[in-house]
Amino acid sequence: MAEIILKTNEPDKAAGILFEALETEARRLQYSLDLANKRLNKFEKKYNITSDKFIAEWSAEDLKGQDMEYVEWAGEYQLALRLNERLFALKSIENVT
Repeated sequence: MAEIILKTNEPDKAAGILFEALETEARRLQYSLDLANKRLNKFEKKYNITSDKFIAEWSAEDLKGQDMEYVEWAGEYQLALRLNERLFALKSIENVT
């Protein structure tokens, strides 16, 4: 596991600020991920297929002329992946002091 070392003259204050910022960012990412998942669920229910399967196997033609929905669904899927990756990385941070 890699370490990140920060230096400060006020370690207690700085640590408090950093962990508050990390918690706030984690809540923001979780909220955004929840919204993205709700939007993905709408597509999944409408077309009766999981987003993973849709991305792996479907194309815009499979949505019967709904090219814009294809783009939205694929974009929402990619957004959810990125948000999940960031949230996972953020949650992996631990205080070792």
